Amino acid sequence: MSTLKIARRYAKAILETAVERKIADEVAKDMEYFGQVGDSSKDLRAMLRSPIIDVSVKKQVVRDIFSAKLNPLTLDFMMLILDKGRGHLWREIVMEYGAMLDDVKNIERIRVTSAVDLADPERGQLEKTLAHRLNKTVIATYDVDPTILGGAVVRVGDEVLDGSLRHQLRCAERETGQRVTLSPNMNKLSRNHNDV
Repeated sequence: MSTLKIARRYAKAILETAVERKIADEVAKDMEYFGQVGDSSKDLRAMLRSPIIDVSVKKQVVRDIFSAKLNPLTLDFMMLILDKGRGHLWREIVMEYGAMLDDVKNIERIRVTSAVDLADPERGQLEKTLAHRLNKTVIATYDVDPTILGGAVVRVGDEVLDGSLRHQLRCAERETGQRVTLSPNMNKLSRNHNDV
């Protein structure tokens, strides 16, 4: 069975229990915290992945670090993962849990890249439009990348909606067979006929 399938099974198991107990959001925060600590600690990652370190030692380390900070369900779940020899999958399980919880809550996380920082009204309108089209609550992350020249690139799951000026220029080049560039003065489009 693939690593992703195994991670999904474990994530689904804890999510179902957390939803049943009405603590899914609390467990999500725990998972995020566990993931952040794991990401920032090379030693913890190495210990969790090590086939040499005894499970009882791993469990004690996890208890020592997290018992005061995690919900008992989350801590018990971490112990189960270690007992089953799946400590090396902790990051994948954390990610799958978050994705599954988003599905349960009808949330779509998107990433928007624009040439300039979008103002709050523009962000609000974009999120409202996408929420309507996707029929989901949208949570957006924004990046600025001046190389896209204008417009925006929106990533929704595995889809990329490229409304950037850079993309439009490339499409125009393909259609015309001519190089299309922005004129340095007045930002007008110009065609360089020598590049045919």
